[in-house]
Amino acid sequence: MKKIIALIIFFSSISGVFALDEAFYTLGLARVSYEQDIAQGDTMLFIWTSRCPYCISELRAMNKNENVCKYSKCFFVNVGETESNVKDVVRSLKLKSHISQNIIANKSASLVGRFSIVGVPTFIFMRNGKILDRSYHFDENTVRQIFKK
Repeated sequence: MKKIIALIIFFSSISGVFALDEAFYTLGLARVSYEQDIAQGDTMLFIWTSRCPYCISELRAMNKNENVCKYSKCFFVNVGETESNVKDVVRSLKLKSHISQNIIANKSASLVGRFSIVGVPTFIFMRNGKILDRSYHFDENTVRQIFKK
């Protein structure tokens, strides 16, 4: 776990470019603009890495829950890994489309710096670009309360 935290801190320190105005691509090659897609409306970001057993556990649990993205837009942001590694994880975990279509491989880890992430897994709940809350575990009731839906 210490290696994972050190890796995240390292990527955030070398990431001089913040996520503002940055475009990302999902594994399905859909373009995701920070300003237009992430910072507008209700959004949940799940920051993760495949080397984190807690992240994998959260992905497995969310894979079983079709309501994960019921209350907001969802993006599952993998940091610091190549797209091919992320695709391997998607295949091995047999992630369903409600997750796999919304995975962003953020190899530069620019979002880590933008949100001052110090460890993974981290959930960030936002409304119009403003952080409402953070969590290290997905709980549907909590998410419903955060977005008041």
